[in-house]
Amino acid sequence: MHAVFLWGIWNRVRRGDPDFTVYYTAALMLRQGLGPNLYDPDSQLQVQRQFTSDSDIRRGPLPYIHPPFEALFFLPLTFLPYPAAYVAWNLINLGMLIGVLVILRGCLPGLAKVPLGITIFAALAFFPVLANFHQGQDAILLLLLCVIAFSSAGRGHYFVAGCWLGLGSFKFQFVVPIALLWIWWFLRSGSNPRNATPNGLGRAPIWRTPTWSFMASGFVTVAGAAAALSVAIVGWSQALRYPAFSWRIISSVRLGGLPARSMPNLLGLICGWPATENAEWARVLAVVFCCAVFVLVAGLRVPDSQTLHLAIACSVVTSVLISYNTNTYDLALLILPLALLVNFALRASAPADVAWRLFLPSLPLLISPLWFFLWLVWLRTNLMGLFLLGWLFFVWREARLVGRDYSLQTSPVSEFR
Repeated sequence: MHAVFLWGIWNRVRRGDPDFTVYYTAALMLRQGLGPNLYDPDSQLQVQRQFTSDSDIRRGPLPYIHPPFEALFFLPLTFLPYPAAYVAWNLINLGMLIGVLVILRGCLPGLAKVPLGITIFAALAFFPVLANFHQGQDAILLLLLCVIAFSSAGRGHYFVAGCWLGLGSFKFQFVVPIALLWIWWFLRSGSNPRNATPNGLGRAPIWRTPTWSFMASGFVTVAGAAAALSVAIVGWSQALRYPAFSWRIISSVRLGGLPARSMPNLLGLICGWPATENAEWARVLAVVFCCAVFVLVAGLRVPDSQTLHLAIACSVVTSVLISYNTNTYDLALLILPLALLVNFALRASAPADVAWRLFLPSLPLLISPLWFFLWLVWLRTNLMGLFLLGWLFFVWREARLVGRDYSLQTSPVSEFR
């Protein structure tokens, strides 16, 4: 079904309708020496007219609102015609997706029990992955960086893990909550790379070299370097203009922003209805709920590898729930928590009822016809946020139960890898 859908949209790809247009535009502007005009709508429109035509879904430019440094990732693709570049980027996406699964199978013994071919087809059957291929988006790239960071932390390379997360700051609305939660949990655990147990958490805290500072240093170093590179690309005036420009775009559906009813997150759940769409109190309520969810997840204890895996799953689900701008393709990040829960459920000690509690709430997220119905027929993709919130609750509750059971034991549990 996904393959038939992608085949059917080829004519729209040739016209430049997918979101890949914004990345191709930004990279082409850098190649043409127009970096200082990267956030100028007129300049974006002029460049887009060089390779798009006859679009019936927009009259102005499809705006580029990501940080400037991300455009460098797409610079080599500008040497190809737009349709060929779109195909090449999706082939790269496919390679990155397979790489994600290979890395996860190497980190998670439970997931390694599932044949690689099955995991690849399962990932391709996940609707947010289809949405990423459809739009030529960068969600799989962000997923790859998060998975490499998780793998690096599992091997005790905490500074490197922070660096990989920092490289994902082109979508800071997701990466910052994830990084803050991971760093906070390591801070609370009092862990130390020099005294680390196999599960990645130290037995005895040594304040001089805490793990959280290694990860925070890596994240700040790379994110800061990306910010400095962005300033070098567009100049100080455009860099200072960027926050207001991007906020104006995402806040206006007319300018290209996503309507709240299409956001599968808390903002969409609260503000995606006719009575609340333009209500200021609804937006305040959404902010309060987002903060409450973040605080509850941050309160998890991570004394062992089982709890850590469940907590990391919670961190990724939380990031897409509390983001101010979550699109369907952004939920491709959920492949990481799904893999962690598969690994948790396939452990020899995991009871069957635990597996049902963890996976049953996520079942609607895995049904593509339901996604198609909510997207194309009912125009209510925000309802997926309800299932996402329920899933987060059950995983969070299980993480609390595992942490409580651990606190009654006298020795730490097994291995991280």
